[in-house]
Amino acid sequence: MLNVLVGYDPADPATAWSVGNTEPDYAKFLKANGLQGKRIGVLRSFFGTAPVNDEVNRIANQAVEDLKKSGATIVELNIPDLDSGKITSDISVHLYEFKPAINAYLAAGDAPVKSLEAIIASGKFHPNIRVNIIKAQSLELDDSYRLRLQKRSELQQRVMKIMADERLDAIMFPHQKRLVVPIGETQVERNGALGAVTGFPSIVVPGGFSSPTPAATLGVPVGIEFLGRPWSEKLLLALAYSYEQSTKHRRPPPAIPPLLASFFSSP
Repeated sequence: MLNVLVGYDPADPATAWSVGNTEPDYAKFLKANGLQGKRIGVLRSFFGTAPVNDEVNRIANQAVEDLKKSGATIVELNIPDLDSGKITSDISVHLYEFKPAINAYLAAGDAPVKSLEAIIASGKFHPNIRVNIIKAQSLELDDSYRLRLQKRSELQQRVMKIMADERLDAIMFPHQKRLVVPIGETQVERNGALGAVTGFPSIVVPGGFSSPTPAATLGVPVGIEFLGRPWSEKLLLALAYSYEQSTKHRRPPPAIPPLLASFFSSP
């Protein structure tokens, strides 16, 4: 998929930054020994501290031990003020940019509606996104937006400095502080904001399962995230593949046909 997605698209000016920084074939970086000799920072502020976080913490801490077994050097990062919740609430700009982006997209196509305002008026959207799209409609690219852009730049610089000071190849943390909620509910304590807000590449791999319950007989899957510097996709793929192949945490759902099960369990 990445091989198809990369490259410059004149209709998307942001992709101009990728020229000279992409690879023709990322599959060659899927290396079973990709963790050997790498320095991985464990971002402890992205681990929860309440009992509800215990299952995820157990799995993430085991992941740290598995990284060591695969030849990685672990560097503990104790940075209490680097908090995923604050990144989402104080720095994220996606709701500011959503209205102008979707309005431009709709105006260029043949959609029956031409604006976010029209979508809201139609009522034809999932209830879970109501709060966000109504808020997005009320926001403008004003001074508050520009302040968030400044904070985003400062966050990018800070992450780069942390990685430089500690000589890190990547930063690791659980993708969420607590188990994912049942389908239809709103996710909470998400850590993916660091990659989303900085724009730095990250990859999430299966880290294991929580204890089984009547509602989740296999347990709930927990993701382990690796975040790197800009244009480090090939390194992240090597790290993730190495971890994935050494742990084999993927479990196909029991209800899928045998042919699909063999596909999902294959490397």
